[in-house]
Amino acid sequence: MNEHKPTKSPCVDICKYNKNNYCVGCKRHSDEITDWINYSDSMREAIMQDLENRNIDE
Repeated sequence: MNEHKPTKSPCVDICKYNKNNYCVGCKRHSDEITDWINYSDSMREAIMQDLENRNIDE
């Protein structure tokens, strides 16, 4: 049986934003957080991959 598991949110319950509206906890942009529930699994997976190397300090 092949059960579909939606991509889990990268939220780590540290919801503070830098000056560019990126969360210092999960590194997502505020728009990505707001729209997460509406994204397809492939879009969520793409964001998750991007987060691995995302530098939000710039």
